[in-house]
Amino acid sequence: MENILQQLVIEIARSNDLSEKQYETFLVQQAILQKQGQLMELLQRRFGIMEDLMLKMCEILDRDLLSLLDQPLLFKQDVMKKLCISDATFRNYVADEKLDPMKLGKTEYFFARDLAKQLLKTRKGHQ
Repeated sequence: MENILQQLVIEIARSNDLSEKQYETFLVQQAILQKQGQLMELLQRRFGIMEDLMLKMCEILDRDLLSLLDQPLLFKQDVMKKLCISDATFRNYVADEKLDPMKLGKTEYFFARDLAKQLLKTRKGHQ
């Protein structure tokens, strides 16, 4: 009987140790979950900020795109006529990077504002 009581005491002590370990594990898991919750809140705030920035960028891009659409497009023939230059001179200007046309397939075109900027830049470079 004494042997059984000793085993019972040993088992109770082991059971208490296991209970303490489980409680410690529970506290660690609780701390981990709390930290994860804080990180999730931080991520949500950051995503909100990123979303706001993306919306502002979209507004800026839309506004700039609309301003580009208000500008007339000049094609190669228009530029040659406006500058009073030949086809060969136009090609030389492009080769010398005095003019930098945008291309869509084989079609070369300019925005009038960009053409003026490019010509001013090349004139400043020659002076």
